[in-house]
Amino acid sequence: MYIKKLTIKNFRLLQNVELQLEEKTTVIVGRNNCGKTSLTELFRRLTKSDPKFRFEDFSLSVHEQFWEAFNLFQQDSEETSIRKILPKINIQLTIEYGDNIVDLGPLSSFIIDLEPECTITNVNIVYSLEDGKIQALFDNLETEKQKFFKALKERVPKFFKITVEAEDPNDQTNINALDWSNVRALLQIGFINAQRALDDTTGTDKAILGKIIEALFTAAKIETAPPDVQDPAIQLQNAVQSIQTDLDSNFNEQLSRLIPTFNLFGYPGLSDPNLRTETILDVERLLSNHTTIGYEGVNGINLPESYNGLGPRNLIFILLKLLEFFRSYTTKQPAPGIQMVFIEEPEAHLHPQMQNVFIRKLTEIATFFAKTYNEGNPWPVQFIVTTHSSHIANETSFDSMRYFLAQPCKNCRGVYKTIVKDLRSGLSTETEENRKFLHKYMTLTRCDLLFADRAVLIEGPTERLLLPKIIEKVDAEQTDDEKLSSQYLSVIEVGGAYAHIFFNLIDFLNLRTLIITDLDTVNREANRAKCKVSEGTHSSNSCLNKWFAGENGEHPTKNELLAKGTVDKIRNNRRLTYQIPHSDGDACGRSFEDAFMLANPAIFSITGITQQEREEQAWTCAEKVDKVDFALEYAITKTDWNVPRYIKEGLEWLAQKPEVIPNLEVQQDETKNIELADHQNQENNDA
Repeated sequence: MYIKKLTIKNFRLLQNVELQLEEKTTVIVGRNNCGKTSLTELFRRLTKSDPKFRFEDFSLSVHEQFWEAFNLFQQDSEETSIRKILPKINIQLTIEYGDNIVDLGPLSSFIIDLEPECTITNVNIVYSLEDGKIQALFDNLETEKQKFFKALKERVPKFFKITVEAEDPNDQTNINALDWSNVRALLQIGFINAQRALDDTTGTDKAILGKIIEALFTAAKIETAPPDVQDPAIQLQNAVQSIQTDLDSNFNEQLSRLIPTFNLFGYPGLSDPNLRTETILDVERLLSNHTTIGYEGVNGINLPESYNGLGPRNLIFILLKLLEFFRSYTTKQPAPGIQMVFIEEPEAHLHPQMQNVFIRKLTEIATFFAKTYNEGNPWPVQFIVTTHSSHIANETSFDSMRYFLAQPCKNCRGVYKTIVKDLRSGLSTETEENRKFLHKYMTLTRCDLLFADRAVLIEGPTERLLLPKIIEKVDAEQTDDEKLSSQYLSVIEVGGAYAHIFFNLIDFLNLRTLIITDLDTVNREANRAKCKVSEGTHSSNSCLNKWFAGENGEHPTKNELLAKGTVDKIRNNRRLTYQIPHSDGDACGRSFEDAFMLANPAIFSITGITQQEREEQAWTCAEKVDKVDFALEYAITKTDWNVPRYIKEGLEWLAQKPEVIPNLEVQQDETKNIELADHQNQENNDA
């Protein structure tokens, strides 16, 4: 069984999201402040024996509803009307349990439908105002809005509580109230935090890896642990007991001689005023405080944990934590129905190849543990991986990837919410051939589209090498909030033949994208041979022909292409740009090189008087240049030139009104401080 779908409402950035989960591994990608941390933090709350939420945990977009409910309260409205407006935090888990499970275990209490063919159930978790507490929530609150919310912040944790119910997936009116203990028995959740303290180089080395051994020992001592796991724990205890005997007979006797007797003071009423020492060895304390993991050295000298690189230490840490979660699952009776493991930013300190191997082998690790340590009995674990790594993202199939995007809320200025985009369903209309091409292309080129603020699709190496200098020149004429250099820009070299394949993906990602391509004129009357723009009839560029295709799929003519205005070149969040005359009435280039020359005639000795003469000179000169050498020369040594008009106009559009997304994962300083403390406590527990 596994969690098939999550539906979350009103928790921080997750105002109203539906997240489909894979049975094995789901990889969540997206820009900063898009809601990934909100998801992880929500499940941290669900691991507590008594989950707590705060007023700050409610999505900013629903704060106004508290005010509206208060106004209804002041008007003596009915309780049902007030509760209808009052926000709640809702979490629904849709669990798939299949039709071949004999023992449903902790899930059985959540199955209330009577349909024999039904293999899913819904678990509803709601944080809402307790019954009969409306008066207590709103009584004597300030009518000035800012003071109202400040006071309300203190009252919400007092009068809101968690409730749990099982819901019939076929009949939403058929529900059954349950205790929080039912959820605790059903779910076991583990976290491998983004901040793993592996880079601590102070004298008080935390020996992070050594701390995990204590947790593995604790799990091995449980009576329900398999014999082959219990045996090393028993042997450890026996070894310590042998040392304890020597301590009692020798060490403590000598230690007692160091302590003075009370006889010196003649204290009355004490028949035996002398102290006796007793040193007790505790295996857990030995493992926690006095055991470290080292690395085998030479001459009998082991190297300390901190001597290894951060990358290998990170990988070893993740592997040991996974083993700890596995041991915890196999020794718990009854076994939880579902185990989820959240892995935040596994790419930390890992070089690209190691990141690729990690995500490929993650599911195999679960199978290996089950086969090696649990007699082949499966470990039903779901991995939720959040990442900023293009290497991990590109190694992941589209089907298991979820894209988190923060978008402005309607009618709520300055407030953002998370939109979850499922690449499996989002690209379902794409042909299988194109899906395979996109995934293969993104893997081979390490494409970072999934994390960018803006993107530029370019033709080839000339544009790629010159683009940084071009952006620098365009930025020099822009205002501070419209500079591309201050945004995360993804540049992808796709050529004119493949750019159109990216259209659906760009639209799906809602990513503002400029496509810089070439006019590529040909003459259909001369066997489609490439030619100067003035001699051309059409374009051989697949991107242009796809973009401007007629109702019957006919390709646009050259004259139609040159007549297109800015509006024609913009669709959704993408804009197309291709060669146009640098000055009105001047010659037009066919490719980047001759367009560049026509924009800088003095540099290339283009002195023709007529439009045709200048076109011929630029065409002839461009035919002779080596594209890479040309780009390097004008990117590095000769940098005093004009940006071709068509590229400048496109980049100016791309830079307009950047989406400035505030850090809403942590909505207020007070909340941030509390959460930092929570995370620190969690890290200490992990250690």
